[in-house]
Amino acid sequence: VKRPSGMSSLLGKIGAKKQKMSTLEKSKLDWENFKEEEGIVEELAIHNRGKDGYIERKAFLERVDHRQFEIERDIRLSRMKP
Repeated sequence: VKRPSGMSSLLGKIGAKKQKMSTLEKSKLDWENFKEEEGIVEELAIHNRGKDGYIERKAFLERVDHRQFEIERDIRLSRMKP
């Protein structure tokens, strides 16, 4: 294994660009730090698991929408002439 040495290695380290953090990554990091500083990590986890959680509400709305579609479909099919 050949290791770069000398001036080219030094220039490579100096010239290497530092990767920039995206806005989304920065926001995620800020949110994680805020949750830890305020001590609300467990409270948020408990809240999101309950019936008031976003995922539960979304699943509920999808089930209601699907059930309504089935009811309307059954009505349309029953009105069709054989």
